[in-house]
Amino acid sequence: MEASGCRARSTGRVGSPSAPPFASKAATAFLIRAGDSTLKTLLALAALLALLPAAPQTSRPLTLYLENDPSSLNTILNTPFGWLAAPFTQGYLFLVDDAGRLVPDRALVLPTRENGGISADGRTIVYKIRTGRWSDGAPFDSSDVAFTVAALRNPRTNVPDRSTIERIASVAAPRPDTLVVRLKAPCAPFVSAFLTLGADDPFAILPRHVAARYADLNRSSLDERPVGLGPFVLRSWRRGDRLVFERNPYYWRGPAGVARVDVLIEPNAESRLLEARTGNLDATYLSGLQVEEAKRAGLRVVLTTTNIVDYLQFNLRDPRLAPGDVRRALSQALDRNRLAQTVYAGLEVPTDTGQLDPAISRGLRLPPYAPERARRTLAPLALKLEFAIAGQWRSSSSAALQLAAQLERAGVTATLHSYSESVFWGAADAGGILDAGRFDVALTSWSPGVDPDRSYLFGCAAVPPRGGNAGAYCSPAFDRAEADGMSSYTPARRTAAYRRAHGILVRDVPVVPIGFERSAYAVSARFEGFKPNVLGRDYWNAWEWRLSGR
Repeated sequence: MEASGCRARSTGRVGSPSAPPFASKAATAFLIRAGDSTLKTLLALAALLALLPAAPQTSRPLTLYLENDPSSLNTILNTPFGWLAAPFTQGYLFLVDDAGRLVPDRALVLPTRENGGISADGRTIVYKIRTGRWSDGAPFDSSDVAFTVAALRNPRTNVPDRSTIERIASVAAPRPDTLVVRLKAPCAPFVSAFLTLGADDPFAILPRHVAARYADLNRSSLDERPVGLGPFVLRSWRRGDRLVFERNPYYWRGPAGVARVDVLIEPNAESRLLEARTGNLDATYLSGLQVEEAKRAGLRVVLTTTNIVDYLQFNLRDPRLAPGDVRRALSQALDRNRLAQTVYAGLEVPTDTGQLDPAISRGLRLPPYAPERARRTLAPLALKLEFAIAGQWRSSSSAALQLAAQLERAGVTATLHSYSESVFWGAADAGGILDAGRFDVALTSWSPGVDPDRSYLFGCAAVPPRGGNAGAYCSPAFDRAEADGMSSYTPARRTAAYRRAHGILVRDVPVVPIGFERSAYAVSARFEGFKPNVLGRDYWNAWEWRLSGR
């Protein structure tokens, strides 16, 4: 992410520029000796070559971006780096491919009852671990995975989510290639949530030989010098400018398809699109209005519907928002279809639930848009609400303005407060707005894991840091339905349970779902193998990327 087209940039070449043709004394002497006819032939050939297309600029590294400078490169702190770019350097038990499937990374095979990886009582899970080496050459085995569990449990570290780890009764590493996890109770979502890129919070495996030196991991060398199991290593980090990654010589799949990746820091979407149009950026995320602009510029546009759901969060600690009829009226005041069309310009798929799977969501509907009915309920209350947003995230500023105007027409005053992403989504101990409950309503988003369980977002016990229930919603009926789905390993029973759970959410309206995000990237012609996934963790397959030389 370069800040603008005016910024000086590296060409990717090493050393001084090449000398111009025929500049050396030896070459000049040869031409003099060769005679006029030879000289004319060579000059004619040089003129012909000058008319041919330029050779491909393969020396320029693959160039991507992050919107903001990371606060840390340690995924245990769940920074924006952890959502997107951590798979460059980090390893997981499983990744998630572009079809939403778990694929092995440091685990050799997905544990199931059929292959003996999950016990008959559903409480013991055995992982076969792919041993190898960390990016600094130190040996990696199952003891590193066991250590990661202990590090996530450490009460001194500001871990934003311990919900998955809290399900573990014990963990053992009886052999370097074997990890045995004993759960407190059967938990079908555990495998997809435990140290995978498909988790609600995708924590990576930690290097015990580095992390064990620290009493906590709120600050460590891993913040700036990550040691990992991914396809790349971090070579440099110029804060506010770029991170440079090069191949990890110890990566288990072998050398990555590209030798170097430059990740630029550029928060401005228009600047990123300009960089893509001028060939200085190989992929950039597009807002809705930028899609047609990118197509007109001849850029390839890659579109993917994700399960990332944008929603309006209510803080139910506020007694004014506790009554269900007030929240239902607030939802009726919002024209979500218009918002999807005008602000998100086709990059939002309206939804009434947080489930992309139609088997769970079919037929479940929020109260329809009815502004006059909403006003009859809300205007007498004269509500004045503090409306929190992450101002630079996606199109949140424009969306919040439209939502606030619609609430105003229903007799509700919504005062906007804009925060940086790191503050808005930060841990409560670090002053995070959502986790600390410092809002009345908030426009937020969540990228759920691959499992349909949503107890992390809405369970009574999932108030941060034990989960993502920032609005403090609590429904025993919802918890029972989620528990039924969680305890069963039978797909049909799980689907029925989660359908009941989401029917309760539609009735209670703890949040107003806006829609599922459609990711849109402008991608250069030379960038091959880029396959965004349904979770929005789009750099998952960095090892197989290629540059075509076009």
